[in-house]
Amino acid sequence: MGTKETSRIVATTIGMMILGLSAANAQDKPPIKIGFANAQSGFMAAYDIPSTNAALLAIEQLNEKGGLLGRKIEAVQRDMKTDAALSAKTGAELAGEGVDLIVTTSDYDLGGPAALAAKAKGVIAFAPGAADPKMGVQGVGWQTFTANGAAQVEGIIMAEWAFKKKGFKTAYVLQDDLLEYNKSGCAGFRAAWTNLAGEKGIVGRDNFMNSDPSIAVQISRIKATKPAPDAIYMCTLPPGGASAIRQIRAAGIQTPILANVGMTDDYWISATPDLSNFYNPTMMSIFGDDPSPKVQEFVAAYTKKYGTRVPQAYASVGYLVIQEWSTAVKRANTTEAKAVVAKLEKFRDEDLLLGPTTFTSELHIQTHRPLLVMEVQDGKHHSIERYRNEMIPDMDLLFRVGKYQ
Repeated sequence: MGTKETSRIVATTIGMMILGLSAANAQDKPPIKIGFANAQSGFMAAYDIPSTNAALLAIEQLNEKGGLLGRKIEAVQRDMKTDAALSAKTGAELAGEGVDLIVTTSDYDLGGPAALAAKAKGVIAFAPGAADPKMGVQGVGWQTFTANGAAQVEGIIMAEWAFKKKGFKTAYVLQDDLLEYNKSGCAGFRAAWTNLAGEKGIVGRDNFMNSDPSIAVQISRIKATKPAPDAIYMCTLPPGGASAIRQIRAAGIQTPILANVGMTDDYWISATPDLSNFYNPTMMSIFGDDPSPKVQEFVAAYTKKYGTRVPQAYASVGYLVIQEWSTAVKRANTTEAKAVVAKLEKFRDEDLLLGPTTFTSELHIQTHRPLLVMEVQDGKHHSIERYRNEMIPDMDLLFRVGKYQ
Protein backbone atom coordinates (compact mmCIF):
# COMPACT_ATOMS: atom_id res chain seq x y z
CA MET A 1 0.00 0.00 0.00
CA GLY A 2 1.38 3.44 -1.01
CA THR A 3 2.01 6.37 1.27
CA LYS A 4 -0.80 8.42 -0.29
CA GLU A 5 -3.31 5.59 0.11
CA THR A 6 -2.23 5.04 3.73
CA SER A 7 -2.65 8.76 4.45
CA ARG A 8 -6.12 8.74 2.86
CA ILE A 9 -7.25 5.81 5.02
CA VAL A 10 -5.85 7.41 8.18
CA ALA A 11 -7.58 10.74 7.37
CA THR A 12 -10.87 8.96 6.66
CA THR A 13 -10.62 6.96 9.88
CA ILE A 14 -9.88 10.08 11.94
CA GLY A 15 -12.79 11.90 10.27
CA MET A 16 -15.15 9.05 11.10
CA MET A 17 -13.90 9.00 14.67
CA ILE A 18 -14.50 12.76 15.00
CA LEU A 19 -18.02 12.43 13.59
CA GLY A 20 -18.65 9.54 15.94
CA LEU A 21 -17.41 11.53 18.91
CA SER A 22 -19.54 14.53 17.88
CA ALA A 23 -22.62 12.35 17.64
CA ALA A 24 -21.82 10.77 21.00
CA ASN A 25 -21.30 14.18 22.57
CA ALA A 26 -24.63 15.40 21.16
CA GLN A 27 -26.30 12.33 22.67
CA ASP A 28 -24.63 12.96 26.04
CA LYS A 29 -25.74 16.59 26.28
CA PRO A 30 -29.29 17.43 27.40
CA PRO A 31 -31.57 18.22 24.46
CA ILE A 32 -32.72 21.65 23.46
CA LYS A 33 -36.50 21.69 23.89
CA ILE A 34 -38.97 23.49 21.65
CA GLY A 35 -42.55 23.61 22.90
CA PHE A 36 -45.57 24.00 20.62
CA ALA A 37 -48.65 25.62 22.20
CA ASN A 38 -50.60 25.27 18.99
CA ALA A 39 -54.05 24.36 17.70
CA GLN A 40 -54.42 20.74 16.77
CA SER A 41 -58.21 21.23 16.78
CA GLY A 42 -60.61 24.12 16.14
CA PHE A 43 -60.48 26.52 13.19
CA MET A 44 -56.83 27.50 13.79
CA ALA A 45 -55.76 23.88 13.23
CA ALA A 46 -56.00 24.50 9.47
CA TYR A 47 -53.10 26.93 9.88
CA ASP A 48 -51.21 25.40 12.81
CA ILE A 49 -50.98 21.76 11.78
CA PRO A 50 -49.16 22.45 8.49
CA SER A 51 -46.89 25.06 10.11
CA THR A 52 -46.06 22.68 12.97
CA ASN A 53 -45.30 19.85 10.54
CA ALA A 54 -42.96 22.17 8.67
CA ALA A 55 -41.28 23.21 11.92
CA LEU A 56 -40.79 19.55 12.80
CA LEU A 57 -39.19 19.06 9.37
CA ALA A 58 -36.77 21.91 10.11
CA ILE A 59 -35.95 20.36 13.48
CA GLU A 60 -35.34 16.97 11.87
CA GLN A 61 -32.99 18.56 9.34
CA LEU A 62 -31.04 20.26 12.12
CA ASN A 63 -30.81 17.01 14.10
CA GLU A 64 -29.52 15.18 11.03
CA LYS A 65 -26.64 17.67 11.00
CA GLY A 66 -25.82 17.16 14.67
CA GLY A 67 -28.46 19.36 16.27
CA LEU A 68 -27.89 22.87 17.53
CA LEU A 69 -24.80 23.84 19.54
CA GLY A 70 -23.90 20.17 19.62
CA ARG A 71 -27.26 19.22 21.21
CA LYS A 72 -30.21 17.37 19.76
CA ILE A 73 -33.53 19.23 19.54
CA GLU A 74 -36.65 17.76 21.10
CA ALA A 75 -40.21 18.89 20.29
CA VAL A 76 -42.99 18.95 22.89
CA GLN A 77 -46.57 19.63 21.77
CA ARG A 78 -49.71 20.81 23.58
CA ASP A 79 -53.12 21.34 21.95
CA MET A 80 -54.59 24.76 22.80
CA LYS A 81 -57.73 23.87 20.79
CA THR A 82 -58.17 27.38 19.33
CA ASP A 83 -59.01 28.63 22.82
CA ALA A 84 -57.35 31.68 24.41
CA ALA A 85 -57.66 30.27 27.94
CA LEU A 86 -56.01 27.00 26.87
CA SER A 87 -53.34 29.01 25.07
CA ALA A 88 -52.32 30.53 28.40
CA LYS A 89 -52.49 27.13 30.13
CA THR A 90 -50.44 25.23 27.55
CA GLY A 91 -47.91 28.08 27.35
CA ALA A 92 -47.47 28.02 31.12
CA GLU A 93 -47.10 24.23 31.13
CA LEU A 94 -44.39 24.32 28.47
CA ALA A 95 -42.55 27.18 30.15
CA GLY A 96 -42.68 25.23 33.40
CA GLU A 97 -41.07 22.26 31.68
CA GLY A 98 -38.02 24.35 30.84
CA VAL A 99 -38.38 24.63 27.06
CA ASP A 100 -35.99 26.97 25.25
CA LEU A 101 -38.59 28.25 22.78
CA ILE A 102 -42.40 28.30 22.68
CA VAL A 103 -44.07 28.30 19.26
CA THR A 104 -47.58 29.69 19.62
CA THR A 105 -50.64 29.49 17.41
CA SER A 106 -50.66 31.73 14.34
CA ASP A 107 -52.74 34.57 15.75
CA TYR A 108 -52.23 37.42 18.23
CA ASP A 109 -55.61 37.09 19.97
CA LEU A 110 -55.16 33.35 20.50
CA GLY A 111 -51.36 33.08 20.69
CA GLY A 112 -50.75 36.12 22.87
CA PRO A 113 -51.76 34.34 26.11
CA ALA A 114 -49.14 31.61 25.53
CA ALA A 115 -46.54 34.26 24.72
CA LEU A 116 -47.36 36.09 27.96
CA ALA A 117 -46.88 32.82 29.86
CA ALA A 118 -43.51 32.43 28.13
CA LYS A 119 -42.56 35.99 29.09
CA ALA A 120 -43.27 35.26 32.76
CA LYS A 121 -40.57 32.58 32.62
CA GLY A 122 -38.15 34.49 30.37
CA VAL A 123 -38.73 32.14 27.41
CA ILE A 124 -38.73 33.31 23.80
CA ALA A 125 -42.11 32.96 22.07
CA PHE A 126 -42.46 32.82 18.30
CA ALA A 127 -45.71 32.86 16.33
CA PRO A 128 -45.47 31.42 12.83
CA GLY A 129 -48.30 33.29 11.17
CA ALA A 130 -49.58 35.95 13.55
CA ALA A 131 -49.70 39.08 11.42
CA ASP A 132 -50.68 41.60 14.06
CA PRO A 133 -47.69 43.72 15.16
CA LYS A 134 -48.89 43.50 18.75
CA MET A 135 -47.49 39.97 18.70
CA GLY A 136 -44.15 41.50 19.60
CA VAL A 137 -42.50 44.10 21.80
CA GLN A 138 -45.44 46.45 22.24
CA GLY A 139 -48.29 43.97 22.65
CA VAL A 140 -46.68 41.10 24.56
CA GLY A 141 -43.04 41.73 25.40
CA TRP A 142 -39.38 41.86 24.50
CA GLN A 143 -39.11 38.11 23.90
CA THR A 144 -42.03 37.69 21.47
CA PHE A 145 -41.62 37.50 17.68
CA THR A 146 -43.64 36.50 14.66
CA ALA A 147 -42.16 34.99 11.53
CA ASN A 148 -44.90 36.50 9.41
CA GLY A 149 -45.27 39.96 7.94
CA ALA A 150 -47.65 42.54 9.37
CA ALA A 151 -51.24 42.22 8.13
CA GLN A 152 -51.05 45.87 7.10
CA VAL A 153 -48.43 44.87 4.53
CA GLU A 154 -50.85 42.33 3.04
CA GLY A 155 -53.37 45.12 2.47
CA ILE A 156 -50.73 47.53 1.18
CA ILE A 157 -49.37 45.00 -1.32
CA MET A 158 -52.82 44.24 -2.71
CA ALA A 159 -53.65 47.95 -2.97
CA GLU A 160 -50.41 48.80 -4.77
CA TRP A 161 -50.51 45.78 -7.04
CA ALA A 162 -54.19 46.19 -7.99
CA PHE A 163 -53.83 49.93 -8.63
CA LYS A 164 -50.56 49.78 -10.55
CA LYS A 165 -50.78 46.40 -12.29
CA LYS A 166 -54.54 45.99 -12.82
CA GLY A 167 -55.46 49.63 -13.22
CA PHE A 168 -58.27 49.57 -10.65
CA LYS A 169 -59.20 53.03 -9.36
CA THR A 170 -62.12 52.44 -6.97
CA ALA A 171 -62.64 49.85 -4.24
CA TYR A 172 -65.31 48.73 -1.78
CA VAL A 173 -63.84 47.49 1.53
CA LEU A 174 -65.56 44.65 3.35
CA GLN A 175 -64.08 43.95 6.80
CA ASP A 176 -64.53 40.78 8.85
CA ASP A 177 -64.43 41.84 12.52
CA LEU A 178 -63.51 38.41 13.92
CA LEU A 179 -59.80 39.08 14.58
CA GLU A 180 -57.40 41.99 14.98
CA TYR A 181 -55.57 40.46 12.01
CA ASN A 182 -58.48 41.23 9.70
CA LYS A 183 -58.82 44.80 10.96
CA SER A 184 -55.12 45.43 10.45
CA GLY A 185 -55.24 44.10 6.89
CA CYS A 186 -58.10 46.42 6.02
CA ALA A 187 -56.32 49.36 7.66
CA GLY A 188 -53.27 48.74 5.47
CA PHE A 189 -55.36 48.50 2.32
CA ARG A 190 -57.31 51.68 3.07
CA ALA A 191 -54.13 53.63 3.82
CA ALA A 192 -52.35 52.56 0.63
CA TRP A 193 -55.44 52.86 -1.57
CA THR A 194 -56.17 56.38 -0.31
CA ASN A 195 -52.56 57.39 -1.00
CA LEU A 196 -52.85 56.07 -4.55
CA ALA A 197 -56.45 56.81 -5.55
CA GLY A 198 -57.36 59.65 -3.21
CA GLU A 199 -60.12 59.89 -0.62
CA LYS A 200 -62.78 59.15 -3.22
CA GLY A 201 -61.04 55.95 -4.27
CA ILE A 202 -62.82 54.01 -1.54
CA VAL A 203 -66.47 54.13 -2.59
CA GLY A 204 -67.86 52.09 0.30
CA ARG A 205 -66.98 50.41 3.58
CA ASP A 206 -68.86 47.70 5.41
CA ASN A 207 -68.38 45.15 8.18
CA PHE A 208 -69.50 41.60 8.90
CA MET A 209 -68.67 38.86 11.37
CA ASN A 210 -67.09 35.58 10.31
CA SER A 211 -69.91 33.64 11.94
CA ASP A 212 -72.68 35.56 10.15
CA PRO A 213 -74.83 33.10 8.17
CA SER A 214 -75.81 35.84 5.73
CA ILE A 215 -74.28 39.07 4.43
CA ALA A 216 -77.35 39.97 2.37
CA VAL A 217 -77.47 43.51 3.78
CA GLN A 218 -73.86 44.17 2.87
CA ILE A 219 -74.40 42.73 -0.62
CA SER A 220 -77.37 45.05 -1.14
CA ARG A 221 -75.17 48.04 -0.29
CA ILE A 222 -72.46 46.88 -2.71
CA LYS A 223 -75.07 46.55 -5.46
CA ALA A 224 -76.43 50.00 -4.68
CA THR A 225 -73.00 51.61 -5.11
CA LYS A 226 -73.01 53.64 -8.33
CA PRO A 227 -70.89 53.51 -10.29
CA ALA A 228 -69.92 49.99 -9.30
CA PRO A 229 -66.47 49.64 -7.72
CA ASP A 230 -63.58 48.32 -9.78
CA ALA A 231 -62.76 45.85 -6.98
CA ILE A 232 -63.95 44.56 -3.62
CA TYR A 233 -61.30 44.20 -0.93
CA MET A 234 -62.05 41.61 1.77
CA CYS A 235 -59.94 41.15 4.91
CA THR A 236 -61.23 37.82 6.18
CA LEU A 237 -60.51 34.10 6.52
CA PRO A 238 -62.44 30.81 6.26
CA PRO A 239 -64.98 29.60 6.96
CA GLY A 240 -66.88 32.89 7.03
CA GLY A 241 -64.78 34.43 4.28
CA ALA A 242 -65.53 31.55 1.91
CA SER A 243 -69.24 31.83 2.70
CA ALA A 244 -69.20 35.59 2.07
CA ILE A 245 -67.46 35.16 -1.30
CA ARG A 246 -69.97 32.49 -2.32
CA GLN A 247 -72.85 34.80 -1.43
CA ILE A 248 -71.33 37.71 -3.37
CA ARG A 249 -70.96 35.62 -6.51
CA ALA A 250 -74.38 34.01 -6.08
CA ALA A 251 -75.87 37.52 -6.00
CA GLY A 252 -74.52 38.07 -9.51
CA ILE A 253 -71.64 40.36 -8.50
CA GLN A 254 -68.66 39.44 -10.70
CA THR A 255 -66.50 42.36 -9.55
CA PRO A 256 -62.86 41.31 -8.97
CA ILE A 257 -62.28 40.38 -5.32
CA LEU A 258 -58.99 41.20 -3.60
CA ALA A 259 -58.28 39.42 -0.31
CA ASN A 260 -55.60 38.94 2.33
CA VAL A 261 -53.35 35.99 3.16
CA GLY A 262 -56.11 34.57 5.37
CA MET A 263 -57.83 33.40 2.16
CA THR A 264 -54.74 31.66 0.82
CA ASP A 265 -54.68 28.19 -0.81
CA ASP A 266 -57.60 26.02 -1.93
CA TYR A 267 -58.80 24.10 1.13
CA TRP A 268 -61.85 26.37 1.19
CA ILE A 269 -62.45 26.59 -2.57
CA SER A 270 -65.22 23.95 -2.61
CA ALA A 271 -67.52 26.67 -1.26
CA THR A 272 -67.13 28.47 -4.62
CA PRO A 273 -65.78 25.79 -6.99
CA ASP A 274 -65.89 27.94 -10.17
CA LEU A 275 -64.52 31.12 -8.58
CA SER A 276 -62.85 33.59 -10.92
CA ASN A 277 -61.48 37.13 -10.73
CA PHE A 278 -60.12 36.50 -7.25
CA TYR A 279 -56.68 37.71 -6.11
CA ASN A 280 -54.77 37.38 -2.86
CA PRO A 281 -51.22 37.60 -1.55
CA THR A 282 -49.52 34.61 0.06
CA MET A 283 -46.18 33.51 1.44
CA MET A 284 -45.73 30.72 -1.12
CA SER A 285 -47.57 28.80 -3.77
CA ILE A 286 -48.52 25.23 -2.90
CA PHE A 287 -49.45 24.56 -6.53
CA GLY A 288 -45.99 23.79 -7.92
CA ASP A 289 -45.46 27.18 -9.55
CA ASP A 290 -43.64 29.17 -6.89
CA PRO A 291 -40.79 31.13 -8.53
CA SER A 292 -38.44 30.83 -5.52
CA PRO A 293 -35.80 28.04 -5.61
CA LYS A 294 -35.68 28.07 -1.79
CA VAL A 295 -39.42 27.47 -1.61
CA GLN A 296 -39.19 24.72 -4.24
CA GLU A 297 -36.53 22.99 -2.13
CA PHE A 298 -38.75 23.29 0.96
CA VAL A 299 -41.73 21.85 -0.96
CA ALA A 300 -39.65 18.85 -2.10
CA ALA A 301 -38.43 18.15 1.45
CA TYR A 302 -41.95 18.48 2.91
CA THR A 303 -43.42 16.19 0.25
CA LYS A 304 -40.71 13.59 0.84
CA LYS A 305 -41.25 13.60 4.61
CA TYR A 306 -45.05 13.60 4.69
CA GLY A 307 -45.90 11.96 1.37
CA THR A 308 -48.21 14.77 0.35
CA ARG A 309 -48.01 18.24 -1.09
CA VAL A 310 -47.68 21.20 1.25
CA PRO A 311 -51.35 21.68 2.25
CA GLN A 312 -51.16 25.31 3.35
CA ALA A 313 -48.91 28.29 2.66
CA TYR A 314 -48.69 28.88 6.43
CA ALA A 315 -46.46 25.79 6.55
CA SER A 316 -43.63 27.97 5.26
CA VAL A 317 -43.70 30.30 8.28
CA GLY A 318 -43.57 27.30 10.62
CA TYR A 319 -40.33 26.27 8.95
CA LEU A 320 -39.17 29.88 9.04
CA VAL A 321 -39.64 30.11 12.84
CA ILE A 322 -37.05 27.38 13.36
CA GLN A 323 -34.77 28.84 10.69
CA GLU A 324 -34.83 32.32 12.24
CA TRP A 325 -34.48 31.18 15.85
CA SER A 326 -31.74 28.60 15.15
CA THR A 327 -29.75 31.17 13.13
CA ALA A 328 -29.81 33.54 16.10
CA VAL A 329 -28.93 30.74 18.54
CA LYS A 330 -25.88 29.81 16.48
CA ARG A 331 -24.72 33.42 16.39
CA ALA A 332 -25.30 33.86 20.12
CA ASN A 333 -23.74 30.45 20.85
CA THR A 334 -26.41 29.93 23.50
CA THR A 335 -30.15 29.42 23.88
CA GLU A 336 -30.32 32.05 26.63
CA ALA A 337 -33.27 34.25 25.72
CA LYS A 338 -31.76 37.74 26.00
CA ALA A 339 -28.67 36.80 24.03
CA VAL A 340 -30.77 35.20 21.26
CA VAL A 341 -33.13 38.20 21.13
CA ALA A 342 -30.13 40.50 20.73
CA LYS A 343 -29.01 38.53 17.66
CA LEU A 344 -32.54 38.41 16.19
CA GLU A 345 -32.80 42.18 16.51
CA LYS A 346 -29.69 42.53 14.35
CA PHE A 347 -31.27 40.74 11.36
CA ARG A 348 -31.12 43.02 8.32
CA ASP A 349 -32.56 41.59 5.09
CA GLU A 350 -31.41 38.10 6.04
CA ASP A 351 -31.88 35.85 2.99
CA LEU A 352 -34.10 33.16 4.49
CA LEU A 353 -36.83 30.88 3.14
CA LEU A 354 -39.35 33.62 2.31
CA GLY A 355 -36.88 36.32 1.38
CA PRO A 356 -35.32 39.34 3.11
CA THR A 357 -36.00 39.23 6.84
CA THR A 358 -35.40 42.09 9.29
CA PHE A 359 -36.00 42.48 13.03
CA THR A 360 -35.25 45.51 15.17
CA SER A 361 -35.60 46.37 18.85
CA GLU A 362 -38.86 48.16 17.97
CA LEU A 363 -40.43 45.67 15.57
CA HIS A 364 -40.45 41.89 15.81
CA ILE A 365 -42.47 41.49 12.61
CA GLN A 366 -41.82 42.03 8.90
CA THR A 367 -42.89 45.27 7.21
CA HIS A 368 -40.99 45.05 3.92
CA ARG A 369 -40.83 41.43 2.78
CA PRO A 370 -42.37 40.50 -0.60
CA LEU A 371 -45.50 38.40 -0.91
CA LEU A 372 -46.54 36.23 -3.84
CA VAL A 373 -49.66 37.51 -5.59
CA MET A 374 -51.98 34.68 -6.66
CA GLU A 375 -55.04 34.65 -8.89
CA VAL A 376 -57.95 32.23 -9.08
CA GLN A 377 -59.67 31.68 -12.43
CA ASP A 378 -62.27 28.95 -12.94
CA GLY A 379 -61.45 27.58 -9.50
CA LYS A 380 -57.73 27.15 -10.27
CA HIS A 381 -54.90 28.97 -8.50
CA HIS A 382 -51.92 30.42 -10.36
CA SER A 383 -49.00 32.49 -9.13
CA ILE A 384 -48.50 35.88 -10.78
CA GLU A 385 -45.47 37.59 -9.23
CA ARG A 386 -43.67 38.39 -6.00
CA TYR A 387 -44.40 41.96 -5.06
CA ARG A 388 -42.56 44.06 -2.49
CA ASN A 389 -44.47 46.98 -1.02
CA GLU A 390 -43.29 50.52 -1.71
CA MET A 391 -45.23 52.05 1.19
CA ILE A 392 -43.73 51.05 4.54
CA PRO A 393 -46.32 51.22 7.33
CA ASP A 394 -45.40 53.61 10.14
CA MET A 395 -46.08 52.93 13.81
CA ASP A 396 -49.47 54.67 13.76
CA LEU A 397 -50.67 52.40 10.97
CA LEU A 398 -49.10 49.28 12.47
CA PHE A 399 -50.89 49.84 15.76
CA ARG A 400 -53.98 51.44 14.24
CA VAL A 401 -53.92 54.67 16.21
CA GLY A 402 -54.91 58.20 15.21
CA LYS A 403 -56.55 58.33 11.80
CA TYR A 404 -56.09 54.56 11.36
CA GLN A 405 -58.43 53.56 14.20
